Amino acid sequence: MLDAWGTPIAATTQQTVDAWNHAWEDALHFIGDPFETLAEANASDDAFALGSVFCGAYRLLGGAPPDAAEVIADLARAESRANTSRELAHVEALRAMVAGNFTLAARRWDQVNREHRDFAAVRLAHDVYLHVGNSGGRLKSAAFAMGMFDQEPGWNLVASQYAFALEEAGYFEEAERVAFEALDADPMDLWATHALAHVYESVNDQDAAIELLRSRQETWSQQDGLAVHIWWHLTLRLIVAAEYDEVLDIHDRLVGVATTPFRLCDMASMLWRLELAGVSVGDRWSQLADTIALRPERHTSGFLDLHSALVYTRQPDHPEAARFFDGLVRAHELPNAEEPDSENAETFRSIVRPLALAMSSGDADPEHAVALLDSVEPTLHQIGGSNAQRELVTLTRSHFNSKLTASEAP
Repeated sequence: MLDAWGTPIAATTQQTVDAWNHAWEDALHFIGDPFETLAEANASDDAFALGSVFCGAYRLLGGAPPDAAEVIADLARAESRANTSRELAHVEALRAMVAGNFTLAARRWDQVNREHRDFAAVRLAHDVYLHVGNSGGRLKSAAFAMGMFDQEPGWNLVASQYAFALEEAGYFEEAERVAFEALDADPMDLWATHALAHVYESVNDQDAAIELLRSRQETWSQQDGLAVHIWWHLTLRLIVAAEYDEVLDIHDRLVGVATTPFRLCDMASMLWRLELAGVSVGDRWSQLADTIALRPERHTSGFLDLHSALVYTRQPDHPEAARFFDGLVRAHELPNAEEPDSENAETFRSIVRPLALAMSSGDADPEHAVALLDSVEPTLHQIGGSNAQRELVTLTRSHFNSKLTASEAP
């Protein structure tokens, strides 16, 4: 059987293929629950390997520990069901993610698409390259996919990925053009709107950013999978405009639903940036600390740990604060039989630990914090996220440097 993009898929029933198509449709439009959509097919269809690959990969990208029961089950099912060379390559990529070698996984999925014209592989490569901040790999992958999917089913969704890759690599005019082409084909393509938001953020076009986000708000605010992040983009421009009360209002309206790891990152980033602008945020850090304390996604993603460090820096007496920072010191120690060395482990040792230490100690010792931030600056992108998200580190360094300069003034 063939999926929605004309790619062969092993399954015993059409219902399984429908579930696969539906899950991707929801995931790409940031609505519904793709994991739930795939649950029955994954559990019951012994020929269906790719649904388990999907779930395992996106659990890991969401910060799930590689030894989580769900991840182990996803990998085991995929390994037992994969038969074709394409399916085996998908499983190989997932296995690399479980081992902490994300770039290797992205390259393997990129190769799968080059050999098979496989939309799932294109999107998985795109998202994993984002996870490790590899803008060059993402751009090459997306550019090649554009040629393979030219006017084929799914081309506009590939185009929105290409637009985001272009923006992160600094090709802003081309990114804007491609993103609008994708939106013209599918007004629900939120990744295209997201790419445009990044373009206008990067070029500091306040009017275009506000017009884009306000004019499409009725649509994107209903796309729950990414809506909190798009609200975050709007708050960046509101902070520039010194509309601080509106930012606080947005935070307060969202904080009750911002319970997933990356939504919590957006909330923490909002508050931290407001404080850098000199705004008092009251006791809002307390609720974030309580929510993050309940999450199992800890010391698995550098990007997530950075934002958890911000929260616990502002809530040092929280019962989980000391446990978080102590765990960060111990996590990903030198390799052993249970955890061989990996790309992710090295990222934690060389970047995430000094980065978290700098953020947590900067107010007391700005000189040391600035030195730490300067030491990780060349490799900071490896914690993942976008240029706009990592700008928080640059802004924080400027803040600490200002404190240092002020302390040295006669």
